[in-house]
Amino acid sequence: MLTRTLTLSAIASLAAAQVSLSSSCQAALTTIATSPDVNACLVLTPLIPILTNPSESIVDPVNSWLTGLCAAPACSNTTLATIVSSITSGCSAEVQSLGLSSSDNSTVTALVQRFYPTVRKAVCLKDGNTNCVTETLTNAQSVLGTLSLNNIMTLASSDVETPLPTNITCSNCAKAIYNTVNTGAPGILSPESLQDTCGSSFTDGTTPAGISESASDNVQSGNNTSNQSGNGAAQLSFGALSGVSVISVLALLV
Repeated sequence: MLTRTLTLSAIASLAAAQVSLSSSCQAALTTIATSPDVNACLVLTPLIPILTNPSESIVDPVNSWLTGLCAAPACSNTTLATIVSSITSGCSAEVQSLGLSSSDNSTVTALVQRFYPTVRKAVCLKDGNTNCVTETLTNAQSVLGTLSLNNIMTLASSDVETPLPTNITCSNCAKAIYNTVNTGAPGILSPESLQDTCGSSFTDGTTPAGISESASDNVQSGNNTSNQSGNGAAQLSFGALSGVSVISVLALLV
């Protein structure tokens, strides 16, 4: 529930932020989007249709992006720090409205550097030959309707929650993603609530049949990515955590 709330909060805030970005923020995001170092590891180009065609489904562009992202080397800590610094400084007014300030830069950078390897590994999981994120989005789209940027923002701002069936929320992909996140960032997800929905076997740590990892083991030259211990998230408010989510989204969707 917390993960879903943070995500919807981030998307809703992003929608508002897109209405009026300061010139300094637009410049910062453009710099990030055109950076060879960033594109070498985040492979942003396939995401462009999501912004240029906001009424079209995001599923195919996201699948194309993940195909490139998972085959590319992981971002170095230096690249991740540059992304966070560029956004928190160039978009200072925008990030302040999300509960962050320039004084949070080191905390946010540490959080991004800590969780990035786990998130990358999770979004590169496959069920057979299909990326797990793509599979989940495709199945969710059959319930929620076209997952366009416009419709996602409408869902994010709606007070009515459309429940997804357990064949989506408790799928092999969902279990594999839980295993990956729980291993890389223990305590972020509540096993009790997942067990209530999906049964005790969902959190037993076993890898479901047909699940494989596709993230490249290569890393950009520079400081390696790391999965540092500690819970820096505890130092930020709920609103600030949503802000961290928005920073990540903005870094990808410029």
